[in-house]
Amino acid sequence: MKKMVLMLSLITSFFIITGCSSSVEQAQQERKAKRMTVVSSAKPADVLPAFTSFTWSKEYSHVLSTINDGSERELHQYIRGEIIRYLKTKGYVYQPDPIQADVVIGYLFALEDDLADQKIQQKFGLLPGVNSRDITDKRYEKGSFLLAVLDTKLGQVYWRSAMQGFVDFEKDRSDTETNNMQIVLGMMMGGFPKAGR
Repeated sequence: MKKMVLMLSLITSFFIITGCSSSVEQAQQERKAKRMTVVSSAKPADVLPAFTSFTWSKEYSHVLSTINDGSERELHQYIRGEIIRYLKTKGYVYQPDPIQADVVIGYLFALEDDLADQKIQQKFGLLPGVNSRDITDKRYEKGSFLLAVLDTKLGQVYWRSAMQGFVDFEKDRSDTETNNMQIVLGMMMGGFPKAGR
């Protein structure tokens, strides 16, 4: 359960780090850890087909971590719920029946220890490349979050985006007021046109 709380804390506050430091060295570590990088294959409005509904595919929905199956299911539900919530603001509708959906939204969430950058790049073909070697403070954990929009036959990837950054578990567990996942999704999917365009 502690691992689950830690993982939900990581996702909820994905890549958003705040705080002050008393020493110069600690302040430098925090400044380096605040870095996050987002890369996308193209501007969504330029490559996405006009669509109004989306669904998921098990083949393109991955949470890679060292947690048990029950926690993994909860994380999938959380990620999906946040994506549904964000896309609803643009007029998109989640369609549980894949036959009736216009596109498939795929995602991958991984901690650095769970999947090396090279493997992410091989599987996804896109990587922001945030380097963790300068981050020696054990409070910070590097994470990767990747999104894709595919056709319903899973034969064509229209758009991909990847974000990498760091999180301070202790601070994020105490921050229950900020919904950072919506901020992250806004950074990654903010260029999506309104539904049907």
